[in-house]
Amino acid sequence: MKNLILFTLVVFLFSSTQLQAQNCNQGAKLAKATWAKWGPWKPNITLNPWKTATRSLKRGWNAIASNGSATIGPRYLELDGGYETGSIAGQTKRTFVTAPSFNNVVNLTINKHDGRARTAVVICVQGRNGVTTEKKSYIFPKENNGIDKTFRLTGVKGKIIIVAVKNLSVANKFKYRIKAE
Repeated sequence: MKNLILFTLVVFLFSSTQLQAQNCNQGAKLAKATWAKWGPWKPNITLNPWKTATRSLKRGWNAIASNGSATIGPRYLELDGGYETGSIAGQTKRTFVTAPSFNNVVNLTINKHDGRARTAVVICVQGRNGVTTEKKSYIFPKENNGIDKTFRLTGVKGKIIIVAVKNLSVANKFKYRIKAE
């Protein structure tokens, strides 16, 4: 487990220094590493091993950056795990990655509760075959707070969901809540 955390940290340190267009590339790298560790998706396994590994990785990651804006690389988003909250500063992005879904349909909700940033969201899925497919995209307008946007994702059973959020504004923040259920 320590080797996985160290490997993931090194990969994201080098990949986070490059400016990328809004896409799911960063999450796709983590999804591939997840598939390599866990092997093929099996519908008869329980979610507990995934959650245990995710919690352990998340704890190690958060110990380094206190789950703040300095967090490097994608964050794990637990399915049915409640809201994750945060703030994205101007011209930066945040990527979330789930464990493979046990359900064919997942509702992903993003709430813009504060900030004046125009912000782009791209949602992709990746199957065991390594193919990453864009499912949805949306741009939150500048200035409107209190916007709830729910994305209904179908055909996601056995796939990892990747959510890339990029603040398109130079000086404004995007404060959000995100959950997948």
